[in-house]
Amino acid sequence: MALKRPVSYRWQINSLFQLVVIAFVVVLLPLATLFLQGTRALEDISHKGYATAKDIARLAKSSQSMPGLVLDMERSARQFQVVGDPKLLAVFEVTRERFMRDFELVCDLPGKSTLRASCSTLESTLKSLVGILHTAAPDSIAYADAIASFNKLSFDTRRLVKQLNDLVEQYAEDLAAEASAVKTSLLWQGTLLVPISMALCIIFIVLITRPIRRLEYIIQQIGTGSGVSEDDLHVGGPLELSKLATKLDWLQRQLKALEEQKLSFVRQMSHELKTPLASLREGADLLAEQVPGTLNHNQQEIVTILQEKGRQLQRLIENLIDFNGLKYKKQLQCKELDIAPLVLDIVQEYQLDLQRTGVRYCLGGPALKITVDPDEFRLILSNLVSNAIYYSTAPWRMWIRWEQDEQATRIQVANTGPAIDDEARERIFEPFEQGQSKRAGNLKGSGIGLAVAKECARHHGGDLRVGACDGADACFELYLPRALNLDHNRTSTTEQVIHG
Repeated sequence: MALKRPVSYRWQINSLFQLVVIAFVVVLLPLATLFLQGTRALEDISHKGYATAKDIARLAKSSQSMPGLVLDMERSARQFQVVGDPKLLAVFEVTRERFMRDFELVCDLPGKSTLRASCSTLESTLKSLVGILHTAAPDSIAYADAIASFNKLSFDTRRLVKQLNDLVEQYAEDLAAEASAVKTSLLWQGTLLVPISMALCIIFIVLITRPIRRLEYIIQQIGTGSGVSEDDLHVGGPLELSKLATKLDWLQRQLKALEEQKLSFVRQMSHELKTPLASLREGADLLAEQVPGTLNHNQQEIVTILQEKGRQLQRLIENLIDFNGLKYKKQLQCKELDIAPLVLDIVQEYQLDLQRTGVRYCLGGPALKITVDPDEFRLILSNLVSNAIYYSTAPWRMWIRWEQDEQATRIQVANTGPAIDDEARERIFEPFEQGQSKRAGNLKGSGIGLAVAKECARHHGGDLRVGACDGADACFELYLPRALNLDHNRTSTTEQVIHG
């Protein structure tokens, strides 16, 4: 099967590896963006926190020292008023300088209008007081009034300290609010970007797995023999996978050619084998009918063996033809049949084998009609009956039972003999696979009888499996769905039992 149109690879990614790398990068891109945004936000909040902590420490230190410095200045001024020693005035000046350093440190904060107003009032009061203390005599009324103005200076200082404390609290609240805003922003970004990454991940998973699943489907269709049409061979995806589809098309054509050669070989070989076999069987039948002349007892036994082995060989050839023909049978030719006469007719075909092996059989089940393909149904039961006969051992018993419920018709074919172990339960239905048990007779089986039976059961939508049956060592159960069966149970449900 050749492709009608070439697949265009112009805009395709070259390999699956490239697609995986691109998917990895694209999926991580939103997460990397979120990571960078979070890193930048944390860095900003860290710098602001560090600056705020320095301001808070500076304000806290100044607010603690300024009221004490005002008291020291007042004490020095009063001592100078009493003693008049210039050294005390120098002590006052040193204390004032220390006060002014803290004052300037506090009042240089930008953007605080309320704080600047208090600083301006405090600075004006302090300048007026210092001017009087430096110019007025210690025993003058002006100096005494200046000493009294220390109360106002102390009040303004305490008010400034209170404002500083409020400012420290405001700094802390602003920092907490900004951290909360950053957290909210990162949460919103994560809420947006993480689903985007997940969506991209799903998209790329589909892009990566879809061509692989498509290839798996094509391989499965080719392996089962169903084949793939030309339109279904388009895979898409990376270039190497698309090219692989064309190679699978080549493989399909090769397998089809080999299958045709195999079928041709089987047909030719079956014809070549059946022609001389027919002559051999005809000659054996003529001898059995004693047309050339009367046979003695030993000669009759030899002729009987020839007839039996001829039938076995013909059955093996027919199984081989049936096994190859089932793969290409598209539709069932279903008919409504009575199950009991059909089963009995199939068993009658093996009368000589039953007599030779000494196997006794029992058929039992309710009277009912089933709708099946007669040829395939006969193939199923014929192979199961043949298997039961040739693998029976003492006490040489075989059972065929059938029943029907609301879902399916079940037919059991069981026999005494070697049991089927768990390991062989599925393998035994594979073509050319035989169990460990020894087959009765000199002619070795082909190993495809059970494979043919299971394939026919699947054609009917049913199944054939190893089951369990009372009194039997080996049991096969055939299930046919009610969708193919018409339940025409007669008024009498008495079991029909036929003994051989």
